[in-house]
Amino acid sequence: MMYPPMGISDVGILEVLESDPRPTFVVVSTEPSQPIYANPALRENATLHDRVFDLSHSRHAPFWDWITASRSPSSRPDRMFLFDTTCWTRSIIRDKWIIVSGNDQLSLDDELSGVSSHIRSYSTSNNNNNNDNNSNSHNHTNINNNNNNLLHESPGTKLPNDDDDDDDGDGDGDGHNNDDECWIPPDFMKDQGSFVHVINTVDWAGTPLGPLPRWPPLLQQTFNQVLADSRPIVIYWGEKQTTLYNEAFSKLCGSKHPALLGKSVEDAWPDFCEKIKLAMSSTTSKHRPGDEHEWRFFVEKTDGSREEKYLKWSIIPITEKNRCLGFIQPIQDTTSMRLWERRCKMLIDLGDMLVTARDVKSYWAKLIQELEACQPTYDIPLAILYSVEKEIQLSSSSSSSSSSLSSSTTGKACRLEGCLGVPVGHLIAPPTLQLDGTSRGLSLSFREALKSQNPLLLQVRDGTLPESLLGGLRWRGFEDPCREAVICPIRPTKDEHVLGLLLLGLNPRRPYDNDYRQYISLLGQKLTTTLASTVLLEEEARRRRNITEQAAYDQAMLKEKLAMQTREATESVQKFQQIAEFIPVGMCFGNHRGNITFANDAWHRITGAPQVNPLSPDGFLSCVIEEDKPNVQRAYEELQRTLTVTIEFRVRRPAEDNYPLQYPIGSSPSFEKAGLDLDVDDGGVRHVLGSLKAERGSDGNINQVLACLTDVTLHKKAAEEAIRKAQQAENLKRMAELATVGMYDMALDGRLLGANNVFYEMCGLERVDLSQTVVKPFEFCVVDEDMPALRRTLVTLVEEGKSQTAELRLKTQWTETDTTGDQIVAPRWVLATFMPVSNSEGAIQTFTGCLSDVSLQKWQFEKERERKDEAIESKRQQENFIDMTSHEMRNPLSAIVQCADAVIGCLTKTQELVETQSSLSGSNGGVLNPPVVDTLRSICQESAQLLKDSIDNAETIIACAQHQKRIVDDILTMSKLDSNLLSITPITVNPILIAREAFKMFEVEARRVDIDLTMVVDRSYTELNIEFLDLDPSRLKQVLINLLTNALKFTKNGPTRNVSITMSASKTRPEDRISSVQFIPRATDQLWQGDGPASLAHGENRIYLMFEVKDTGQGLTEEEKSSLFQRFVQANSKTHVKYGGSGLGLFISRRLTEMQNGAIGVASSPGQGSTFAFYIEAHVPSDEAYQDARAAAEAVGHILRTPNSTADKESNSKGPFTMAKPTKKLLGPQIEGVLLVEDNLINQQITRRDLLTSGCAVEVANHGVEALEKLQHTNRADGQFPLSLILMDIEMPIQDGLTCTRKIRELEKTGRLKGPRIPIIAVSANARMEQILEAKAAGCDDVLVKPFRILELIEKMMIVARQSKKAG
Repeated sequence: MMYPPMGISDVGILEVLESDPRPTFVVVSTEPSQPIYANPALRENATLHDRVFDLSHSRHAPFWDWITASRSPSSRPDRMFLFDTTCWTRSIIRDKWIIVSGNDQLSLDDELSGVSSHIRSYSTSNNNNNNDNNSNSHNHTNINNNNNNLLHESPGTKLPNDDDDDDDGDGDGDGHNNDDECWIPPDFMKDQGSFVHVINTVDWAGTPLGPLPRWPPLLQQTFNQVLADSRPIVIYWGEKQTTLYNEAFSKLCGSKHPALLGKSVEDAWPDFCEKIKLAMSSTTSKHRPGDEHEWRFFVEKTDGSREEKYLKWSIIPITEKNRCLGFIQPIQDTTSMRLWERRCKMLIDLGDMLVTARDVKSYWAKLIQELEACQPTYDIPLAILYSVEKEIQLSSSSSSSSSSLSSSTTGKACRLEGCLGVPVGHLIAPPTLQLDGTSRGLSLSFREALKSQNPLLLQVRDGTLPESLLGGLRWRGFEDPCREAVICPIRPTKDEHVLGLLLLGLNPRRPYDNDYRQYISLLGQKLTTTLASTVLLEEEARRRRNITEQAAYDQAMLKEKLAMQTREATESVQKFQQIAEFIPVGMCFGNHRGNITFANDAWHRITGAPQVNPLSPDGFLSCVIEEDKPNVQRAYEELQRTLTVTIEFRVRRPAEDNYPLQYPIGSSPSFEKAGLDLDVDDGGVRHVLGSLKAERGSDGNINQVLACLTDVTLHKKAAEEAIRKAQQAENLKRMAELATVGMYDMALDGRLLGANNVFYEMCGLERVDLSQTVVKPFEFCVVDEDMPALRRTLVTLVEEGKSQTAELRLKTQWTETDTTGDQIVAPRWVLATFMPVSNSEGAIQTFTGCLSDVSLQKWQFEKERERKDEAIESKRQQENFIDMTSHEMRNPLSAIVQCADAVIGCLTKTQELVETQSSLSGSNGGVLNPPVVDTLRSICQESAQLLKDSIDNAETIIACAQHQKRIVDDILTMSKLDSNLLSITPITVNPILIAREAFKMFEVEARRVDIDLTMVVDRSYTELNIEFLDLDPSRLKQVLINLLTNALKFTKNGPTRNVSITMSASKTRPEDRISSVQFIPRATDQLWQGDGPASLAHGENRIYLMFEVKDTGQGLTEEEKSSLFQRFVQANSKTHVKYGGSGLGLFISRRLTEMQNGAIGVASSPGQGSTFAFYIEAHVPSDEAYQDARAAAEAVGHILRTPNSTADKESNSKGPFTMAKPTKKLLGPQIEGVLLVEDNLINQQITRRDLLTSGCAVEVANHGVEALEKLQHTNRADGQFPLSLILMDIEMPIQDGLTCTRKIRELEKTGRLKGPRIPIIAVSANARMEQILEAKAAGCDDVLVKPFRILELIEKMMIVARQSKKAG
């Protein structure tokens, strides 16, 4: 048997209860009106304390009934009760004192079982049920039994599921007013009356549960039990999982209560519904309660703020007859525990960091560093740390209750040590804060905190935390603004002054409750203890430092005294040793036996003898080389007679001797000034000069010998180096006289100090004695124009101290004889080199250099420059000639084409009239005589034939003009190719339209010579869904025209006359193995030369367009194919005689395809025809370019869709060369008037007539000055003429078109012209790209090259007008 130890019987029950961490209270069983005692754990939990004492006044509360019930203490169900999420146990002492203690460590399942047990036993006891019901009180499944209802009604009330009707007769059927449909709580739930009222006000009929009377009995019973429970519990009922909860859970809903009543689980837990549903599914399959879960939850309060909570929950199924009807979710609030864990971890980490501080300054830094590193940052959304400096002025003591606190805040200053969440320069945290009574920032609050022993609470609502200081802060944690903050004074001990002030923003999502206060209090204690240890450690370090300094001072004083005593004793010896050690002469003393008793370091260093004392004569002689040992022995013998001897000998340097030879300072001659190179290998031998002096004793014998040794190795080397230098100087002098360049030495003032014969010859001077005559050659021999450059070079030489070069012209002439025997005379050019010569102090005294004759190179360079200028001038003249020829040929061609178009239009109209007359004559045949009818019919047929022939002749004229234009284009292209001026300019176009334009150009000629000309678009093109591509249309069409020209030329005389064009496309480069032709290898220097954006396209945007032109002509032999694609070369010598041509077409086509990253090839056999194929690289356009191209296409389509025009009818049958004159209204409404500026009267007249016919007004000007005058009479100035567009010729007399365009743009900029920008189209025969770019740079919107056709002009006008309108 174990007996209690001594003294334990003296412990009272109150002492046990005081130390018990569980909430505990005591009730007197005889008078159970209220508790007579509550321990500190219960008193600290104010909410629980008030709730217990409030329940004591309610006699029917189940909890209080359980406490005061007279039951056996040994009965287990009676000893436990779950109230307010706490499991309570009851103990009865001496049948009088009832001790009730709370325990919150039970699991949810245990709690639920306890609650169910209590509910059943309590219900049974109150309803006087039999023992059978009591025996099932521990069965968890019996919670669904309708007989075990917790909430029973007061006497005289009806249950909600009572089947009897209400006999009062004043119910109106409203679920909220009818007593039958209201939830009536039992009398022991009177404290939940307000919550029950909320339940009764809910429109349950609009929820999946329906009206209250229709609720299943099991749901009503379960809901009664949940309402009676003090824990937060939720019921999810039915398939819709409709939410029901008790009053405790409504506090977690915050502002969402009571809207969540009757809602689904998705509305109750929007962030966790999936997890809840998963738990429901798990518990249903297992038929038992699910595992516990925990999450963090934010309660939305009515004021819009959110409160952080941690909830632990589980899911319990509600089953009946093995069918799950719903779920119960009991919830336990674990917020205090989780927050305590988080805050304790922060305090532990903070303490571990702060104890490592060695002084107060590092303590502040570590404190703010650890606060910043603390994770999570929810409890530290804001932190400001100030250190309090010492008092500047003392004043009266504080009126604090503690007499030890006599410090005053007057004159104290705070220095900012760090902050978190505060931007630099914010008003809430100035760098320094004077606590002198001012109200700057939080100085008043800091001043008050200095007097307090506890943290000072600041709140926004009471004004202690000014809201004006909270703007612009970078809140940490939840990033919500803090509404409260505390200032913690930091002092080492309670009796000491405050050393720091820490302002902490409180968590905006947690109330400042007892737990928070306890956390702040523990934080203050942690800071106090760690700061105290740091202060003590700093004080201890300071004390140790003072002790160390005092000990060092005492030791220094002792050493000084000791040094003074020893200095006097060794002063004479030290003087001698210092002299002996510092002089570079080796000194030694020897005795009468020849042993060396003393030698300085220089002696040992010179001789290499070992440092032993004494050193025997044999030890010294071992250092002397073998050849000089006899000389040393003779010197000793001589010393016996004369007492003074001088000897020179050599010693062998030890292998470990790395001591360098010393240069004598101030010796004569100076090695430094001479600049001799003495760093050469000496063979390990030193040359030594020794002086010996002996002293005789009284007996006549030598007692002591003094020897002085000097290292003369450098002197020996200097003498040898001087001889070598002299020989070298003589050799250099001889080389300078034989050199082919002029060499000189000159003073800074230009005075010549020395020079070779070539220098005198170049300068044209005679050699003189420079020591007797002053000669300044540069002042006499350099031409005056080069003297400034020479002076600048010499100034740079002196300033930078670096070598300089300059090209100079001398006044002497350079003469040379060429290969033909002619004499060349030219100015003499020399390349002068200037090298500075400095003295030993680094100052430049003279300069030397050489003159290299570069007259021949200069003469050759001048000749090359002249040839280049002549070639450039010749090229310019050639281009001017080509431009003039092109201009003069294109001008009449434009008139020819337009006149031919006009003739075709008139003849076509006449042809229609003749056909009309012929039809009328046929219809009137019955009125006229038959002979007359026949005559008229014959005349009409003849007239129609004549008109048809005339139209064919006009078409032939146009074809010839087009052929003439192609020749001019080929000449211009060849000129650009020769000069490498031809570039590819990609634009966004429709490739099919470009091919069709080339096709249409040859339709008339093909029809005239009876050739079947067809065009086919391959399926590979359509499969790529291509509408627009970026390419150069002019270069593409030029290649197609050249190939079609050759195809028609060589096919028109054959028996079978077929020419076809096939167009295809692919994303990969075509190869010979998949093509019908063999491509000519591309030149490496002719790759893509585009200057547009297409040249930078990515590989996935590349499209390779391929064209095949196939004919049935005579074909080519292998020899003829080998000579194709060369300049001025045709298939054979008979080709030009029979077919004509220049031999440039295929050569140009090859170059143009290669410049577009493509190739061209041919496949042909004699008598089988030929196939010419080529491909080019194009690119998919950007979205912006695609939209612009589509807009331009729509504008062209508007022109081509002109209804009932003769041109439409004729073009469908005869091609573009049969274009008739344009009809009225061909131009859009945006072009009302056109100013035509043209000096050629024929072109002026034709263009004006066609524009008038197209439906717009026309005003004509002969040159630029007249155009500016006419401009003043338009609606853009003060006139009436509706100006919409200007057609500007470039080459005009008086004032050209480009000058006129620039002046028009200047008038627009200065505001002297009204309206938007005037579109200007340059019309010129100058077709080179640089001329087109020059026109656009001058202000032209576009350029139209002559010759052109009227519909081409109208199309260009419509496009420019539309683009100008879009840009405006």
